[in-house]
Amino acid sequence: MQRSKKIIVASHCVINQNAVVEGEARSPGVMKAAVDWTYEQGYGLFQLPCPEFTFLGPERPPMTVEEYDTPEFRSHNRSILQPVVEQLKTYQDHGYSIVGGLGISGSPSCDPGKGVFMRDFLELAAENGVAIDFFWQIPNTADGTFNPGDSNSVYGPTRTPVTQKGDEQQ
Repeated sequence: MQRSKKIIVASHCVINQNAVVEGEARSPGVMKAAVDWTYEQGYGLFQLPCPEFTFLGPERPPMTVEEYDTPEFRSHNRSILQPVVEQLKTYQDHGYSIVGGLGISGSPSCDPGKGVFMRDFLELAAENGVAIDFFWQIPNTADGTFNPGDSNSVYGPTRTPVTQKGDEQQ
């Protein structure tokens, strides 16, 4: 079977909800609707590391964007993201397409519009010539169910400055 050579970059907890802060999981394990959708589209899933888990561990308290937006956390993000971006660049340089990303609406780290980690990821990716132009998101709704046909599951193009776009969604 021939590979699609299409990749979607996913926040860690799309595939592993065990990394999420206690009480904030939107699924017991994988986010099945999102994983099923990527499979149906023929996309490979590229799992990003969980910055909160690697920075503060599994029993961390819930924190805000402002609490994570520190020089220490941003430095940590860039450190764990460097090998990720290098791998994505290798894919891209060998004819693979990064069709977009899948973030977590409302996450202080992985919200595609305002998350500290996601902003660092997009900046580092751009610095290295890795194009990620569109994002879907797991909605911050009661059931957190991903449906790419629902506007709550679509963040949209990332060509607009990320912080400005995130502020518009509020």
